Amino acid sequence: MGPKGDRNMTMPTTESRILSTVCEYNMLQGGMTVIAGVSGGADSTAMLHWLVQHAKAFDIHVIAAHVNHGIRGAEADRDEAFVQKLCGSMDVPLRILHADVCAEAKKTGEGLEECGRRVRYAFFYQLCEHYQNVCIATAHTLSDCAETVLLHLTCGAGASGLAGIPPVRGNIVRPLIAVTRTQTEQYCEDYGLPYVTDSTNADASFSRNRIRLRVIPELKEIDPNFEQAAGRAARSLREDEDCLKQLAKQALQTAVCRDGWKAPLLCGQPRAVRMRALYFAAKSAGAGRLEQKHLDALDRLLFSGGGCTLPGGCTARVEQGILLFPQKTANYCVPFCLPQTVLPDGRVLEIKILDRTTFEKEKPKIIFSNCLNYDTITSDAVVRTRRSGDSFSPAGRGVTKSLKKLLNEHCIPPSMRAGLAILSCSTEILWIEGCGPSEKAKVTQTTQHIAVVKIKECVGNGKSDAR
Repeated sequence: MGPKGDRNMTMPTTESRILSTVCEYNMLQGGMTVIAGVSGGADSTAMLHWLVQHAKAFDIHVIAAHVNHGIRGAEADRDEAFVQKLCGSMDVPLRILHADVCAEAKKTGEGLEECGRRVRYAFFYQLCEHYQNVCIATAHTLSDCAETVLLHLTCGAGASGLAGIPPVRGNIVRPLIAVTRTQTEQYCEDYGLPYVTDSTNADASFSRNRIRLRVIPELKEIDPNFEQAAGRAARSLREDEDCLKQLAKQALQTAVCRDGWKAPLLCGQPRAVRMRALYFAAKSAGAGRLEQKHLDALDRLLFSGGGCTLPGGCTARVEQGILLFPQKTANYCVPFCLPQTVLPDGRVLEIKILDRTTFEKEKPKIIFSNCLNYDTITSDAVVRTRRSGDSFSPAGRGVTKSLKKLLNEHCIPPSMRAGLAILSCSTEILWIEGCGPSEKAKVTQTTQHIAVVKIKECVGNGKSDAR
């Protein structure tokens, strides 16, 4: 299908920008299956059309994915019907998910936007499981990036937040990230492509919509090319952030020692590098969601010594010039029990057994590194700490490595390794806390019984652990 009427200057500019973006970031590779998220709006309609038009040139197979969130009633059903017709006209296979995001958000305590996004991406990742060489294409535009930058600015975000929406994140690609929403609408008009409009986009009760409807028009009065300017700023910050993260990882590698990290070496780093290094160190120790106040506490710790408590039951200390994250455990080996295995370190390993149907329903809420094939757990299973000579075959890696080497790759110092809970049958390790299942125990499409593992703190005297 060619463009409708005479080609104007918008079409080649828009198409060339999309092509340039795809090539610059190597988004599409020969033989790849591309799962395109299609809502039916102008952005996703333009993206789907462009992908189909270039499928032969890039040697890709395009599949569309649509989520009916169950929020807008008849309008959502209209969008679904439209996407079905659109995909039919382009001869593109379509996968549809029906979800009750309102009910899910109420159950989890999330906002509608947050919950909808989680459900949507969980669906995309689920589809990915059926293919070897696959990516997810989303229709985020330069306009979306500008909105995100402003939204994060209102929250006082740092470089990472102000870097906007990355063109590539894992196997997620964004071919339209260099073109504006106005340009995608013009693309649809030039090609005679119909699209639908989400009525909630006009609802100013949503923060993003207020920025889109009120703030950005005012900024474009100052500079008509504001979106492009915001995109350039975001890219610059993204490059800076990538550099700072790399320097932080190098700083950790330089400072690592037998028990942790040498605090004076970290203190000597610029604050921007040091804060990111502390973030990586704490996360590798099992810390939960870290906020700026937690990083500030860690930073003070480096210079003054003492200890502090972090989210996730993780503690940090600086002793004799060494930053360490003490483990509460000594070596142990206890029989595996259902539904709970009480560990000698005061924690509890809980396992919930799900059948295939229930697992598929609960997928969006499950951390997949905590899942394994229950049928691989035998009667002699134990939960233990690491042993000298342990080896492990991580799921999906196609290799077997010594546990020591695997943990070294993650720059985890020895003092933090003692407390890792390991599920083992005979001499074979099936699952490692923080690392996930082995190749043998991984969950596949044929797995019928899935074990979901959680480890919880259990303080028997009712007092909080202030160690």
